[in-house]
This record gives sequence, structure tokens and C-alpha cells, in this order.
Amino acid sequence: MKSKGRQEEQEGDGLDSLLDTMTNVVGILVMVLIATQLGVKDAVDRISETTVVDEAAMEEAREKAQQAEQKRQEILAKLNSRDPDDGRAVEVELADLRRQRQQVQVQINQEQQASNQYALKIEQDKQKAAQAKQKLKKLADDKKTRDSLQNELTESLEEEARLKALLDDTPAQSAPPAKVVTLPDPRGAPEGAREIVFLCTKNLVYPVAADDRRTEIREAAEALVKAKRLDGGPKVGVNKERFMKEFSKYSRKIMQDDFFTIELFVANIYPRLRFTPRDKKGADVAEVAKRRSRFQKLLQSLDRDKYYARFIVLPDSFEAYLTARAVADEIGLLAGWEPQGENWEYTTHLGGSILFGPKPEPKPAGKPVKPPPKRKDVID
Repeated sequence: MKSKGRQEEQEGDGLDSLLDTMTNVVGILVMVLIATQLGVKDAVDRISETTVVDEAAMEEAREKAQQAEQKRQEILAKLNSRDPDDGRAVEVELADLRRQRQQVQVQINQEQQASNQYALKIEQDKQKAAQAKQKLKKLADDKKTRDSLQNELTESLEEEARLKALLDDTPAQSAPPAKVVTLPDPRGAPEGAREIVFLCTKNLVYPVAADDRRTEIREAAEALVKAKRLDGGPKVGVNKERFMKEFSKYSRKIMQDDFFTIELFVANIYPRLRFTPRDKKGADVAEVAKRRSRFQKLLQSLDRDKYYARFIVLPDSFEAYLTARAVADEIGLLAGWEPQGENWEYTTHLGGSILFGPKPEPKPAGKPVKPPPKRKDVID
């Protein structure tokens, strides 16, 4: 549509250019006529002034004069043939063409507006079509989901019917015998009885021979201090750095244990022992409950009148403790238990004369301090 309007404008401009060209042609013809007359006059003058007349030149001059006259007559005829009102007619025609161009431009603008409206309507129709496609897709997805849920419901109903059929075919079961549970009765251990400690961790039971190991390690440590002369006296104590360096050289020989990794460490000025359970070295529930297992042989070897069991129980090992406690009760070994936190570690003092610093001053004499009451809930 826009290219058509530009074509109409170019046609109107062409008519203006045509009128200018025609005027220029008339002017050129007039100038040619004047130049021709001047040329003929000059030729006649040259001939008249020549003393010798050449017939051939005269004949050629006559022919040129005749041709010039003929051209002059043609130009005059063309000038006479033109109507003086032709310019006005051209102006009228140009005005009519401009009016037509304006009408065409108005029509073009109207058609452009209509085209824009159609384009807007087409865009709206496209959006509506896209929304309709989305709705159709959502309906299709909802149908798939509904079909899937329907299949799951059908399968659930079939499974329920199958279980009901199995339940109908299953004979009635008698209730298991009631389990007798005795309430704990905390009381003190027998006078002079020695405790045997068991650590329940990782759902395993570890026997802790801390007293025997402590005595052996203390004697070896004191012998090392004496042999290497590491004790600087009561005001200085044992040289901690040298002692730990020398002790680590042969500590593997005296720190061996079947159930624990034993480590000597320093707390303030005192040496202490840490017992860390070795992986999978304790007795699991099956071994504890098994007749003539290593754990049961250990318990049965104890004198019931001289020993009692003390179980230290971590949160992850209550099942192992209950199994071990049942075995102890069955053989008549007195026992008690002590719950501990998840990150609890078994540590104990080394004892003896080794101190890594000055010996503490004795407290001034004064009012006697009453000793704390003895635990009475060692066993239950």
C-alpha cells in the first residue's frame, strides 16, 4: 500500500519535469535558429570578399543555406503550431492529478488503518488459540493423572481383597505367655565385694579389666621415671615432655588389651588412662545369649560371693545390656547399671607417685570434712 502512494507522488513530479523539459526545448530551438542565421551571413560575407570564386564552394554554400532555411521554417512551423493555452491546460491537468493523489492518499490511510485493525484482531485470535491449547494440554494431563489414580485405587482394592482372603485363611494365633518384669531394688553391694565393670557400647559388651591394667602400667611408668631420672623432686615433679617421649617408645608392649586401645594422657599434673573400645571386639547380643560363649564363661568363672557386675550403658546399647543382665541374673551374679551419654569415654586415674608438677600443699587443719555418703545403689 505504501509503495502505491510513492508511485502516485512520482507521477505528479514527472508531469512537472515534463513541462520544464518542453520549455527548455523551445528555448534551445530558438538559439539554434539564431546561430544558423549568423552562420549563413558569415559565409556569404566571406564569399563576397573572396577575389576568386570557387563554383563548388558556392554550390556547397547554397546547399547549406537551403538546409538552414529549411530548418528555420521547420522551427517556425513548430513554434506556430503550439497553442498559447497549452500551459494553462497542463496546469489544470497537474491540479487534477494533485487532487487525485490526495484522494488516493486518503484511501491509502483508510486501508492502512483497516489493515492495522485486522492485524490486531489476528494477534488477539493467536493469543486466544494459545490459551485454548494450554487448556487442552492441562485437561489431557489431568486425565492422565486421574487415570493413574484410578489404577492405583484399583490395585489398592485388589491388594486389600487379597489380604482379607489371607486373613480369613490364617488360623487364630494364641497369645504369647506374659513376660514377668521385676522392678529394680537399689541397695548396697555386699561388704568387701569387688566390682567387675562391663561397658555396653555399639550394642556390644566389653569387659573392662581396668584395675589389673592400671597396676601393670603404673609400675612400668614408675620404673621408667627412676631409670631415666626424670623426677625433679617435690617442687618440680616429673618432666612431662621427656616422660611422654620415653614412655611412647615401649608403651605398645604394656598397653596391649584384647578389648580396648589404652592411652596414657595428662590432666593438669596427673597421669590418667583412657580406654577406647576396639571395633567388633566386644560380645554381641547373640554371643552374650549363647551357652558356653566366651562371655558366659567369664561370668560363670566369677565367685558370686566376692564379685558383682557393674554395667555402664550408652544409649545405643540397651538391648545388649538387657541380654547380659538376664545372663547375670540367671547364674545368680549380683549386678547394677549406670547409664551414660552418647559421647562418654571410660577414663581412670593411673595413681602412684608420678606428678607432672609441684606436689600440692596440704590443706590447713581445721574443721574435719565429712566424707560423702557411700553409694547404696550399686546393685539393683
